[in-house]
Amino acid sequence: MQRLTTTWVSSLAGNVVLAASLGACANVDSGVVELNWAFVDRDGDAIFPAGQFSAGRGDACDQPGRIGADEVSVDLEVQLDICDSDCAGSCDGDCQIVPPERAGCDAYRTTITDVPASARPYLFLLRAIVVTPTGDCVAPSGCFAVPGPRERTVTRGLVTDLQVLQIVVDVDTEGDDVLDLEACGCA
Repeated sequence: MQRLTTTWVSSLAGNVVLAASLGACANVDSGVVELNWAFVDRDGDAIFPAGQFSAGRGDACDQPGRIGADEVSVDLEVQLDICDSDCAGSCDGDCQIVPPERAGCDAYRTTITDVPASARPYLFLLRAIVVTPTGDCVAPSGCFAVPGPRERTVTRGLVTDLQVLQIVVDVDTEGDDVLDLEACGCA
């Protein structure tokens, strides 16, 4: 019995130290924001993530594109901006609550920790980004349909889930269609 009690007390002490350590790292006045997205073509067919029963791609990297007559590979990425709702959609500089969160072409979800809690809703802007051989093209409206801004309140200690957002890419994955970067304004 003595050995069992000693083991239990040692285990309890270790858990208390671990909990205190983790608590010291967390910002008690913040919340967490989660975002999931899916790239689909103009017919609604999945580009990435493709789903459990689809023979789709494993990422949104090296997508076929075109600049004039030249074929190029492009990466499709997203960026989430969290802004003060009083800024009316211009999310930069002093309007940003946290630095923009940019996810690579191999991701379809992201979690942003330490977002300051607020009594008023923030404005969440999702931007599509095309990484081309000549640079990044942010929010090309000629080739993407991106959901509009969402307002959500971030509650201290809780997760704010922005749900799964679909980004429609103006291509047909079942045809010979590729992303025309000139039409997008990215060339």
